[in-house]
Amino acid sequence: MRHPHHARPADRVRHPDRLTHPVTGAELTLRRAWPHDDWHVLLEFETPGGGRIAGQWFADAIRRAEVFAATRGALDVPGHGIVLHPDGADRRLTAPAGLVSWPGSRILAHRPEQRAVVRLSGDGDVYYATVVRPGVDAGLGRRLGGLAGLLHGTATLPAVQDWPLGDGVLVLSAVPGPTLAAAGADRSVAAGELAAAWQRLGAALRLLHDAPRVLALTSAGTHDAAAEVTLATRWLRPAAEYGLLQPVDVESVLADLVAGAPGPAGLTCPDVTDAQVVLLPGGGIGLFGLEAVAVGELARGVANLLVRIELRVAQGELTPSRARVARTAVLKGLGPDEATLARVPAYERAARLRLAGEYAFRPRWRGLSRALLTAATP
Repeated sequence: MRHPHHARPADRVRHPDRLTHPVTGAELTLRRAWPHDDWHVLLEFETPGGGRIAGQWFADAIRRAEVFAATRGALDVPGHGIVLHPDGADRRLTAPAGLVSWPGSRILAHRPEQRAVVRLSGDGDVYYATVVRPGVDAGLGRRLGGLAGLLHGTATLPAVQDWPLGDGVLVLSAVPGPTLAAAGADRSVAAGELAAAWQRLGAALRLLHDAPRVLALTSAGTHDAAAEVTLATRWLRPAAEYGLLQPVDVESVLADLVAGAPGPAGLTCPDVTDAQVVLLPGGGIGLFGLEAVAVGELARGVANLLVRIELRVAQGELTPSRARVARTAVLKGLGPDEATLARVPAYERAARLRLAGEYAFRPRWRGLSRALLTAATP
């Protein structure tokens, strides 16, 4: 259903990639965006000092004015159709603004009216508060606790803190250390150390794949091949509408994924990246950002990891030789069977389509997004 204030952008008018802060005059650079439809896009800008400030772009001036008026602390930039949300200002998420007021805290991520992550520090300890709408995901803490139990001895997960901050706020302990992504880009880290970490990641995810599907972990739902088509379409359609990518018939490109017999299924965290893996002293690994656990085909998670490794090469963060080391090691840890491997190429194509749409809304990587689209639709 269209929003009552729906107004499709004329001639592909869209949000700007750069913006002048209406109060400080600082130049804000768009890092990424999340399209809702052709009238509304969520934005994340970077400040000159490396900070983050969220925003919303509206094609319709009336809708923009309504959101601005209802959001305490927001800033209106009518000439660009944008409402800025400094310091966690949000009409639906009230917790971020309060958390940001704590000494030493700062916003790490903020999707207005949907989700925010705030880094909290004090007395030498660091914690991370994830904020969602009250009631949106009441089982998140239980799922993470269940995951920590399943992966105990294989990977360290952040500990859920019992802080009375209200519904929709989950506080986790830090898992300090360099990420696997940073280690891959650091040529001083030996290939053998890199391989060991990737293999441990694969082994941890394999343990998850083989785990019983207990209720505490499956409350996030399921994700099948049809859902994968929907997800790719959700990104690629607005990318085409805003003139960022050529239109793609996703259903046609992924016809074999949907028509083929599903492979083995289990608990997966299909969107895990090397940026969520921490190298711990003594050779262990830590994992964070596993909230998206769901029941689905194991091939989807395998394909995502392999495409993410490809992506690091394209971004210049992994050399081809170190990427081969990573690929071999993570597959060794995962140990996928033949039925799973048979479904991996189709899910790799789906991952490239989805990432093409996502990266089209990151100005720095728009060239990469077109390359991903070409690779998925030869």
